[in-house]
Amino acid sequence: MKGPDGQGNAGVRQAFEGFERERGSVQAVMFDLDGTLIDSIPTYFRIVAAMLDEVGLPQAPREAVAAMIKEGMTGFRHLIPGSMAHRREELIEACIRAGKEISARIYSDSVGLIPGVQTLFQRLKESGLRIGIVTASHTRFIDRKLLPLKEAGIHELIDAVIVIEDTTKMKPDPEPVMACARRLRVEEGRSVYVGDADVDMMAGRRAGTFTVGVLTGVDDYDALAANGPDLIVQGVRDLVPWFAAG
Repeated sequence: MKGPDGQGNAGVRQAFEGFERERGSVQAVMFDLDGTLIDSIPTYFRIVAAMLDEVGLPQAPREAVAAMIKEGMTGFRHLIPGSMAHRREELIEACIRAGKEISARIYSDSVGLIPGVQTLFQRLKESGLRIGIVTASHTRFIDRKLLPLKEAGIHELIDAVIVIEDTTKMKPDPEPVMACARRLRVEEGRSVYVGDADVDMMAGRRAGTFTVGVLTGVDDYDALAANGPDLIVQGVRDLVPWFAAG
């Protein structure tokens, strides 16, 4: 496994060339969304902090908020202190209501594309590769989350989007990644999956993809490296030089 240790473009190219020698040419690149393509993670931490204040709950440890972000709405349970377990369902409902109201106020104005996404998507299409997104987001939120890609004019380059309702299991189970590969009509073993969290690394590895961790989201280098990715880079723009047409 290679990491962002000063190898630069040469290190990325070496990793992918090794992949292609073993498996053949890449057919598709699949991405997580939050923290990988859009810079939403700091905004989520702000939303959660304001939401907990609104509901009257103590601020949660960073790891609890990170777990909630990875799991989507099912992860609100991580924010409820053990001493309040007897009120868990009531408090979760209150958090969801407050979170929706706060998110509606601040989300759209504070979330944009991660640097390099627009160029990378254009390079992928020029290279004849298919593009997929695998996210734990719910259907009712996906249009808002894809808005930065629409505003950049690259939304139409996406060939498939898998949301939480599309599968019976969530990452780190490989089912969402495999479902995206099927929708793209590509082989998992000749696909790349890019994500910012430990659950992405586990899901991609279990699905049999070439798995790339990026440091623009919720987990740090150690958390990503502990879960067996083939490559870790600072962000998606570090992948741009490898995907060049011709």
